[in-house]
Amino acid sequence: MSKEDIKFQINNFIRKLHNRKIVFYSISIIVILLFILVQMIYRTYTINRNTIIEQQLQHLLTISKATSRSLEVFASEKSDSLKILALNREIGLGMKNDSDTSVRAALIAYADAQENDIQRVYQINKTGKIIYRYPEMDQESAAAYDELLKEDIQRVLQDKTAFISKAREDKNGQFKIFLFEPVFSENEFEGIIAASVSLETIYEKLVKPVKVGQKGYAMVKDDKGIILMHPAKDQIGIDVIKTRKELYPEFDLQELEKLIKQQYTNEEGLAEYYSYWWTDEMMQKTKKLNAFSRAHLGENFWVIAMVMSYDEVEVPLRENLIKIIEIAIVIILILAASIFIILKIQENKEALEVETKYLKELNTAMEKLRKKDMQLQHSHKLQVVGTLTGGIAHEFNNLLTPILGYAEILKNRLDVNSESYDYVNEIYESSHKAKDIIERILVFSRSDNGASKYAPVEVRQIMAETISLVKSTITPNVGVVFEEKSDAGCIMANRVQIHQVIFNLCTNAFHAMKYSGGTLKVTLETFVGKEIHELRKYPQLAENYVCITVTDNGYGMSKDTIEKIFDPFFTTKPTGEGTGLGLFIVQGIIENHKGLITVDSEIGKGSTFKVYLPKIQSKPEAPEYKENVPMKQTKSILLVDDEPKVLKVMKKGLEQFGFKVIAEEKGMEALKLFSHNTDRFDMAVMDQNMPNIKGTELAERLKMINPNIKIIIATGFVDEKVLEYFDKMIVDEYVVKPITGEQLAEAIIKVFENEV
Repeated sequence: MSKEDIKFQINNFIRKLHNRKIVFYSISIIVILLFILVQMIYRTYTINRNTIIEQQLQHLLTISKATSRSLEVFASEKSDSLKILALNREIGLGMKNDSDTSVRAALIAYADAQENDIQRVYQINKTGKIIYRYPEMDQESAAAYDELLKEDIQRVLQDKTAFISKAREDKNGQFKIFLFEPVFSENEFEGIIAASVSLETIYEKLVKPVKVGQKGYAMVKDDKGIILMHPAKDQIGIDVIKTRKELYPEFDLQELEKLIKQQYTNEEGLAEYYSYWWTDEMMQKTKKLNAFSRAHLGENFWVIAMVMSYDEVEVPLRENLIKIIEIAIVIILILAASIFIILKIQENKEALEVETKYLKELNTAMEKLRKKDMQLQHSHKLQVVGTLTGGIAHEFNNLLTPILGYAEILKNRLDVNSESYDYVNEIYESSHKAKDIIERILVFSRSDNGASKYAPVEVRQIMAETISLVKSTITPNVGVVFEEKSDAGCIMANRVQIHQVIFNLCTNAFHAMKYSGGTLKVTLETFVGKEIHELRKYPQLAENYVCITVTDNGYGMSKDTIEKIFDPFFTTKPTGEGTGLGLFIVQGIIENHKGLITVDSEIGKGSTFKVYLPKIQSKPEAPEYKENVPMKQTKSILLVDDEPKVLKVMKKGLEQFGFKVIAEEKGMEALKLFSHNTDRFDMAVMDQNMPNIKGTELAERLKMINPNIKIIIATGFVDEKVLEYFDKMIVDEYVVKPITGEQLAEAIIKVFENEV
């Protein structure tokens, strides 16, 4: 073996060892980053969870206090009304002169006026004997009530003051409270009038309507721990601790005992504790939220408690945490894949450099092979990033559709002047802004050709708007000059994306002059298509082109830098000031608009970017008054989408305008349903990206069954397949998600109007 071969073997071994170390260190860093990221996410989740739980407890406490106040007001109103009756002069004279007719007539009128709030009224003479009841009752029941009221009557006879009794249980197991009011005539005590109120009536009127979550409820206990009001009737009348210990000796009730002690020690409070859902057939220990307050009725008090399942608040947060961790793992895996690809490229490069020393005659061929390999790797990276961003954008559209749809439904139901309308409107407008961000992501992934969003745009107007925004964001040491050399007219474009192109180019120009100062010059002019073809060897696709020129006199760029500026993630800005995606997105937008971008630059002399876009003869449509969609539609719609939440909100959104909607999650099931009911539906609205069968394929099959059926495709981005089927008139219309119920209704009405 020659010295050169030995030297080659040694160098090759050292290189492999070095690469293994790099791989080991890279994997270690990725694992550490993943651990730190998960820790940060979990810490954030914990803080948010605690905050939301605390807010929910405070909300429950507010409901509890409001309910307590309602009970106090109810008892006070009934006591005051009874007092007014006792002050009636005819009542006093009647009881003084033993004129029962007038007294009883007044009691009957009072009871009837109170409807169901007052169960029964009583006339009691000055010796404490009940001499009249309305409504009447049998002797056995009357005797039982005499014994039940004996202690309270003696109390009023002794003090001669108004009194509200504690909750008392009659022989039928029904709880009641009794209101007593002494009657005087010329300052002489003549007797007592009393009224009974059923706690079941109070529960149905004031407590039962209170809703706290899906499984939660409101309950009331007296100051002895006896349950007075509860959604489960078998719980009423039992001791909240003692009876349950007797019924369920195997249950752990320590935390419930602690809560009850807290309730009878404090006026109000909050608690998280473990207990059981006493209304379930199979009772299991579960975590609950509890907020309580007191209602004072005379000398007694009741504890009003709001009980809610902890899981109703915590489970959605936990599900979001899992999704966030999954996204973080995907990002780390992408980072790991990128490092692996870079190391692989570096390894190939070093191997080629070593081998060229021994294979000089193959140098040219190997160099070409290496460049092709790098291009392939680069293309693969773009495909991975594009697929990922397109997929994320699609998922966000599915999330935005219910938000946007339900916000629209709530707006239509709320009063415009209400505070709730403002909150819902903020959600609605923020959703539209999020929709614009998704459009930018789709431009980055190059998954959306934008055909559904292009319209004639007046270039000069959008230039003026963008430059005005640029002036407000740059420092005074950079001047901005706008020159319109000729009337540029209009282009067929997405207004938001063209604004993004101009703003991005101007921002880059400003950064080139940020510290040295200078002039940012923007020029607008028109070129003949042949001139661009001769100048740039660019295929002539239009008769005339609009040219937007952005020039700066900053530090400029080298030829090597110019070759890389449109590559993703390449940036010359300091860390933290640039992502390296700006010009890559700009190039994608311009290519989607069938345009061309060029750059000329020199170190120390600045840079010039030129954007050429096809000019059109059309003019922007004047804004027209947009009438609301009629609310009485009679068309029958077959709605198909594999995302349940999207399907639900789109169904509700259409039904509010009167459409008869049949919703189906599975494309094949929808096909089967349609084949058995060919004349039932006027139109089918379907998602494009469904498992097992694409929307375009389902549309084609439906048309084969019934050529008269109208088809609308709803998609996160418009691909070539949708446009092809639209041109073939298999698809009558297509709409882009996220979409509101009103927008979808307009599209449906438009299809039927075009038919006419």
